[in-house]
Amino acid sequence: MHAKATVPNTVSLPQCDCPWLLGCPVKQTKRRVTARHVHENGQIFVVESGVMAIMTPNAYWLVGPGQLLWLPCGLVHEARSHGAITGWSLYITKDRSAGFDQTPFLADSSRLLSAQAERLTNHTEKTPWNAATNRLVDSFWDELISIPRQSTSLPFPEDKRLKRVAETLSTTPADARTQQEWADMAGMSLRSFIRHFTAETGLQFSVWRQRLRLLNAQERLSRGERVTEVTAAVGYDSLGAFTAVLKKNTEYTPSSYTQRCCIK
Repeated sequence: MHAKATVPNTVSLPQCDCPWLLGCPVKQTKRRVTARHVHENGQIFVVESGVMAIMTPNAYWLVGPGQLLWLPCGLVHEARSHGAITGWSLYITKDRSAGFDQTPFLADSSRLLSAQAERLTNHTEKTPWNAATNRLVDSFWDELISIPRQSTSLPFPEDKRLKRVAETLSTTPADARTQQEWADMAGMSLRSFIRHFTAETGLQFSVWRQRLRLLNAQERLSRGERVTEVTAAVGYDSLGAFTAVLKKNTEYTPSSYTQRCCIK
């Protein structure tokens, strides 16, 4: 999932009359993969429908319908969507976002914020920044600051030995090797492997692996893969077990999750 980093592309904020914010609607009709790149400005990505996966060097995020992801200035990341997706992308200048969070976060977008994002992405591209725009943007910013954040990313270890294990599992989440076998791959004792993996990710290895499998399954479901195929691809022996885990963590069954994410 995480290829070796190359020199990232730079995405600059388009020139306009707006002092510190510019946005645009996002509407894709098919799957799209964006290679590693970096923005000079902070980005707020709001998903209306569909699913977008964002990978940074140290984490994996899945942004679903009604959610938003904040990416601070200068953060290297890659993205992939699965099928059709709609939403809004807003860029906040480096000076304005300097006092905001310098780490990414996921949040449920409120109805107010989504409506403001829609209006801003249609408004600021077509009209100069004026007093009314300034009031709308200030209100949008206040709403963003007040939204409760979630801790639902999948953190990746920085230790090269542990990262090798994480990347192998990311490629093949159904890999059923035992913790001892993963420790052997890392060249560590089992006790050391468990201790260091938990210290670097904040999660026990078994919990981390289950979260990886769930995120991978959600991506697959969002692009319309058959539930039985998804179940096997992420390492579950039975459809019942997979359904129970997915519902416990998302409140959706596999079929209802697919219906929620896929745009017809």
